[in-house]
Amino acid sequence: MKRIIILGIIVATNMLVGCGAEQETMNEGGQEATKVTAGTTIKENSDIVSGCPDAEISWVDVLMINDIKYEGDDEGLPQGETLEKGKQIGEVKYRLAGNACSNHQLKNGDAAFLSAGTEIYELIGYHPDFRVVADNKVYQVTQNKKAKFIFELLDIEGKVAKLNLESTYDGRHLSDFTEQETADFMEELLAQEYIGIDQVYKNIKSDNRVFLRIHLKDGSSFRIVYWINENALNFGALGTEKMREIVKDKIEK
Repeated sequence: MKRIIILGIIVATNMLVGCGAEQETMNEGGQEATKVTAGTTIKENSDIVSGCPDAEISWVDVLMINDIKYEGDDEGLPQGETLEKGKQIGEVKYRLAGNACSNHQLKNGDAAFLSAGTEIYELIGYHPDFRVVADNKVYQVTQNKKAKFIFELLDIEGKVAKLNLESTYDGRHLSDFTEQETADFMEELLAQEYIGIDQVYKNIKSDNRVFLRIHLKDGSSFRIVYWINENALNFGALGTEKMREIVKDKIEK
């Protein structure tokens, strides 16, 4: 039986899909990582590695350095030669796509699509624990076990321009939160304890989720997924009642 395995920082790290099954998965930022159907067709960002078990591997655009996992999939993350890079903080040691098997354990220097030797830099204006630059592309943190609170995970205090609601169907813009709603939501969010993505996903029992996009003053943005019933966020935190009220009021209007 041919198995399809999705690797990377997704809702479940390794998902086995049996013959004839179809599964949609999302990465940390709520982006659809891939849609897979058992069979022999290789999907985009997928490969079959010689010498590995009979599995098709679809990779999320992941990077790990200094024990921090980053992703570069969100459409709101900037890229290009105009990025302001700081000092070099490391380099890619191992490219997963085309080389690693499904049982590979992510370690420092690993990257899904970046070639070995690719230099990794700080991004001017942000702490490198939050964002880094590699191959003229921004990668943003998805997991940092050293962080204790969200303000240590997300270096966005004083940098948020607005918050908006997006469609969970096609990602289109639905509505903006007011300045006060945005300020109140972000104040509550950044003060929350960082419990990690594994703990959050253990608590998810429903599909009642919304997509929120945080826009920063530099023009970049990123999506977060918020489960209303569980009051949980996909990057590893539980919300407050005030946060839930703000979101529910926006949905009901």
